[in-house]
Amino acid sequence: MNTSILKKFFLHTPREGFINITRIVQQAVITVIQENETGKNGNVLIFCPHTTAAITVNENADPDVQHDLIAGLNRAFPQLPEYRHAEENSPAHLKSSCVGCSETILVQNGELVLGTWQAVYFCEFDGPRDRTFFVQINLF
Repeated sequence: MNTSILKKFFLHTPREGFINITRIVQQAVITVIQENETGKNGNVLIFCPHTTAAITVNENADPDVQHDLIAGLNRAFPQLPEYRHAEENSPAHLKSSCVGCSETILVQNGELVLGTWQAVYFCEFDGPRDRTFFVQINLF
C-alpha cells in the first residue's frame, strides 16, 4: 500500500545558523511506518515555507563546517546600501534563494539514505524566529 503523509514541525531559531533536523525527519518516517500499513521505501520532501530560511543537506561531523557555511554566505551576500527592501534583510532573502527551500531524500528500509557525514539542516538567516517546516513522507 502506498502512503503519503504531510507533517508540520515547529522550531525556535537563533539569529542565524544551521539546526540539525535529521532526527526529527527520521522519527517522522518511523512513526508513519508504525502507524500505517505501508512499505519502508520511498522518499521524503522537507520544505521550508519561509523566504529568509532554507533547507540543506551537509556535513554533520565537524561543527566548523556550519560556521564556515555561514561565514561564506555572509561574505557572498553582505548588506549593501543599494538594497531597497524596507526590512533590511535582503541578504537573508538572497541566502534563502541560493540555498533553496527544500530537499528530497530517499528512504530505504525505513531509514533516510544519507552519506556517512550528512545531516539535514534547517538554515536560519533572519532570526531569532518561530519557524515551521513540513515533511512529506511518501512510502510504498
